[in-house]
Amino acid sequence: MIFITLCAWGTAIAAPLRLHDENRVLSATQTRYLEKLAKELEQKTGFSLSVVLLEDNRNKRDFSPDGNEVLLYTAFVQQLHQVKLGKKLESVLPKSTIEKLQQEFLFPEYKSARYDKGTLLLAYHLSNELANAKGKTLVTEPPEFESAGSLNAAGWVFIAIIFSLVFYALYKRGRRTSAGSTSRRFHYGRFGWR
Repeated sequence: MIFITLCAWGTAIAAPLRLHDENRVLSATQTRYLEKLAKELEQKTGFSLSVVLLEDNRNKRDFSPDGNEVLLYTAFVQQLHQVKLGKKLESVLPKSTIEKLQQEFLFPEYKSARYDKGTLLLAYHLSNELANAKGKTLVTEPPEFESAGSLNAAGWVFIAIIFSLVFYALYKRGRRTSAGSTSRRFHYGRFGWR
């Protein structure tokens, strides 16, 4: 029992990110990126980062930030997108900066239904603003996204295999037809040409 308690306590300390993602908008890779960003932000500034992505907030669940926490809050059905600041952060990060970052990074991506990209970009830029306010610099790079039209290596290998199979099938069919036509004689039988 004591071991389980210590393990749970250890994981709570190791993970500075509070993430609540009901619809699994973020992939595992994107979640790891947010964890890395939140850990670095907390180590360098003492501020913590939280992300709450809800489908619907009709039951008015309260997600309020702690004293030195920035909370990215989204309820998709109500189209509610907020950045909530803890009491200690209200003087550090002005509302005008938050609104500018939302207009620049969050809203354009949300309008295009790229919720993961908008959330990660806003989290990254808010974290950098908080670090700059403390005179620190974050080394975490901005998030990377694959463009919708690009193929990775596995996609190109798949295309090459399909192309090879189609080419092989056409080659074998062509050989069978040409070899069979020279040795076979056609004649008119009881059921038509054979």
